[in-house]
Amino acid sequence: MEAMDGKRVLVVFEPGRGGAAVLELACELAERQGATLTIVSVAPQGVSGARCGNSALDYNLALQDSAAEDLDHARAWLGEFGASASYELLIERASPSLEEFAADGRFDLVLLPARRRPLREPGHPAAERLQLTTGAEIQVIAPRPKQRTHT
Repeated sequence: MEAMDGKRVLVVFEPGRGGAAVLELACELAERQGATLTIVSVAPQGVSGARCGNSALDYNLALQDSAAEDLDHARAWLGEFGASASYELLIERASPSLEEFAADGRFDLVLLPARRRPLREPGHPAAERLQLTTGAEIQVIAPRPKQRTHT
């Protein structure tokens, strides 16, 4: 990877091993290559309406709180290593969308945590949309394989 000095990196954080792998790489880019980091967490939203029965309002608020906590965990983890970043909570199906935020921020690189997909290579559902809407390089980061121990 080329030097990132002064380059803007968008990091999409999700809990789990993929999210940890993305934060590790982001920390390295900031510390060793001078990248500027922006960490985002996207809160999914349930749909409610006349045919759906109960309102999804409380459920959606709980999802937003959970995504905000995830962002706080990312902030604390990066803070332990002295990496500075800005943090944003995005709400699914609200403006700005992840794609709009990425395009407006003029990021050079977008890091996404890989998600396991049955019978296919790990990927991320936003990767293709981000590739189409931004001029940024898109990287899907897979977690390191678990080390097996023999007892």
